[in-house]
Amino acid sequence: MEQENKERLLKAATGLFAEAGYDKVSIRQIADKAGANSAMISYYFGSKEKLYREVVMEQVRGLDHFLRPAIRKLAPEKILECYALTLQAIHAEHPAMAKFVSREIVQPSPSMKWFIREKLQAVYEILAEAIACGIAQGKFREDLEIRSTVILWAGMVNFYYLAYNIHSKLDEVSAGKIVDKDYIAQALRIFLAGIERR
Repeated sequence: MEQENKERLLKAATGLFAEAGYDKVSIRQIADKAGANSAMISYYFGSKEKLYREVVMEQVRGLDHFLRPAIRKLAPEKILECYALTLQAIHAEHPAMAKFVSREIVQPSPSMKWFIREKLQAVYEILAEAIACGIAQGKFREDLEIRSTVILWAGMVNFYYLAYNIHSKLDEVSAGKIVDKDYIAQALRIFLAGIERR
């Protein structure tokens, strides 16, 4: 019963936070949507901020796959591909993820610093190491600025999902024909063509 109550609160909070953002959602709204007493939020999570963290962590739990030590042993281009495929899986499993990311970009919540420190910093470091390794191995251009290159790749991967509501309507004839896998494969080919040493 306790696990069921906790899951109901998480589900209700996920929907509300995705639609309205951290600041505009009250504990009472979450409890009402979950059909629970608002005191249960304090009991299970401690506070609204901790509940929000749990919701965000649930959305990005798939990043743990990318953060495994074995990933760092892959070839640089394989690490870039693994990042893209991991994000593809996260967005497929958690469609609300794009709303969370969009909202955090525009209006960061108190949990954003924590999320950057706990997850994004580690992701950035793995990608930066991959770019540096590719340069050192002579695979990637030596004039690449590592930070910008990492941001560019993360942007290419995530923009597809963040802008899905727009780009899926641009061409009604072809809308829906390009699937996530096709986009990721093409984005990787284009990105690698731009950074590979010739």
